[in-house]
Amino acid sequence: MHYFEFVTKDTTLYQVSKSLNSGLDEILEIRKDRGSDASTIRVSRVLIKFDLTDISSSISNGTISNPKYYLNLYDAGSEELNVEQTLYGYPVSQSWDMGSGRLDSAPIIEDGVSWNYKDDNDTATSWTGSYTTLAGDSYASGTLIVNEGDYANQEFNIGGVDFTFVSGSTAVFNDSSTQIFVTSGSTTGSSVANLESAINDNSSLHGLPIVVEASGSDPAYLILSGSIAGTIANLSAGSSSVVFEFSGDKTKALENGTDLAVTLPPGGGTWYTGSGYEASQSFTNEPTDVRMDVTDIVNKWVDSTVPNEGFILKRSGSVGNLDTTVEEGNNTHYGNFKFFSRETHTVFQPKLEVEWDDSTWTTGSLSALSNTDVEDMILYMKGVRPEYQETSKTKFRVVGRERYPVKTFSTTSDYLTVKTLPSGSTYYSIRDAHTEDVIIPFGSGSKVSCDSTGNYFNLWMNGLQSERFYRVLFKVVSGSGTAGETVQYFDENWTFKVSR
Repeated sequence: MHYFEFVTKDTTLYQVSKSLNSGLDEILEIRKDRGSDASTIRVSRVLIKFDLTDISSSISNGTISNPKYYLNLYDAGSEELNVEQTLYGYPVSQSWDMGSGRLDSAPIIEDGVSWNYKDDNDTATSWTGSYTTLAGDSYASGTLIVNEGDYANQEFNIGGVDFTFVSGSTAVFNDSSTQIFVTSGSTTGSSVANLESAINDNSSLHGLPIVVEASGSDPAYLILSGSIAGTIANLSAGSSSVVFEFSGDKTKALENGTDLAVTLPPGGGTWYTGSGYEASQSFTNEPTDVRMDVTDIVNKWVDSTVPNEGFILKRSGSVGNLDTTVEEGNNTHYGNFKFFSRETHTVFQPKLEVEWDDSTWTTGSLSALSNTDVEDMILYMKGVRPEYQETSKTKFRVVGRERYPVKTFSTTSDYLTVKTLPSGSTYYSIRDAHTEDVIIPFGSGSKVSCDSTGNYFNLWMNGLQSERFYRVLFKVVSGSGTAGETVQYFDENWTFKVSR
């Protein structure tokens, strides 16, 4: 099955005019322009978002299972493209407003997202953000010293988290993992090692932005280090026993941190990166439409790993376009991609394609067409209506039979005997009857099913544009994977209209 969500908002971010909004342009552009000195580089990037409400609901109720997702964009006259290059897609990490501007608006309209701002020029919320990083190798640190003595049932505190030494088995920890099990009176390194594990293994539970390392025996030492981004310097410490000591000031058990807030360079959107956050498509020799596999990214949204703020499409490059070693920032000419936008007056709006295998195969008492039968068979559709409402979910029946059935003594015509088409290798395809564009290709998401009545396939009309005519084609593979494999295509002008 294939289902399509059409774009809800899109725009182009132009570096050359940092506050310009182009939310109502009919064309989306991924450009790279060089100044007369070839050293001034200005690029553009595309933002595009789809509503996933219906898709998420269908996954939750089991209607859609194990889907793949493809971002579809349609070429609108791309220019001077380099022989080989790649476009990348990432999930946008901040919300943005589409706006109502155009590239050629005079004066420019600034009521929506631009290169500099994610909303408008009046509110002026910059794309810039900040993150925390460690400077060099100097970390915030402190030392807990556990002296020899009886510290069973004694407790101490680090950064507001209480840890208690109690008698018992080291194999059992309570839910909060703040009970440290020891033998009464012991101050061996093994008990401090238990404390080390309790902190390190549950740092997210405790909310402590530190790691610790144990050493020694009597006394034993626990070295606290703020060695992860986001360390809160000057964590306090307290204790109920003199067997615990801190080097330095207890009010600063973790002090002298060197974490710094670093501001991201401005402009051009922000996005998530890393495993599962990147999609791409390569191009060779000539302009073409985009059908980019974005399954990993959409799964992040559907699973609520990150919020759905749409895609950013771009060549390889950094936030703010400051990296001069990659495609956006270097001096190489790559040409300009142009794609139809949400505002196009053509049928080529961007869309998110959902593909999954919904085929089932239950033949009941029906027999299958033999390989010989398939080689010379008649294929036809039953009950195709001329028009379907755009909210329809329709089951189309398809029948295959021998061209010349063997005659038998029967009360019904041998030409009416229903047999099944090859299982798992009979496919349908949907084309726009006017433009000949392939809407649903032959593939794993367009397998023909079978029930006790015969062969069929399901089609959701709300994934197709209304007030358009569509044509159905079939592909039948017999003897798949053998020397006698045959592949046949059937196109008898089976058409229908989707109406509002």
